[in-house]
Amino acid sequence: MKRLLMVVMLLMVGVSIAGCMQRTAAPESGPSEAAPPPAAYRFEDLPIPATMALIRADSYIFESGGFRAGILVYEGKEDPAELVKYYRENMPQHNWKLKSVYEHEEANLIFQKPGWNCNITIVKRAMQSTRLTVLLGPIEAEKKA
Repeated sequence: MKRLLMVVMLLMVGVSIAGCMQRTAAPESGPSEAAPPPAAYRFEDLPIPATMALIRADSYIFESGGFRAGILVYEGKEDPAELVKYYRENMPQHNWKLKSVYEHEEANLIFQKPGWNCNITIVKRAMQSTRLTVLLGPIEAEKKA
């Protein structure tokens, strides 16, 4: 519980900092140029299916030195069960260990790697849409007895 509270508090600090920063408009590209999301919205070790579209208004990342935290929100037409399967198969390839899975009306997958926690939530929405939320943040190193 303390770890979750710490991650939430760090994410709130990131939101506060991001809210204070001035945004600049990116030049628009032509309709034939499909530019990938900027690297700032993707972490190398967090795979995202290409069919999922980033919802920038609901997403943010804070990085400073070795610290990183963020909430990335995506929507797409993927079947929630297929997304769960995708993450079960792909996260271990990036050294993430599955710690727990909760599935009912939504799926919640918790992954960890040394120093990091990743919570993936998959929710089926109206009109055949699926929302994918990825939360990333640091965790306190375990103390050895």
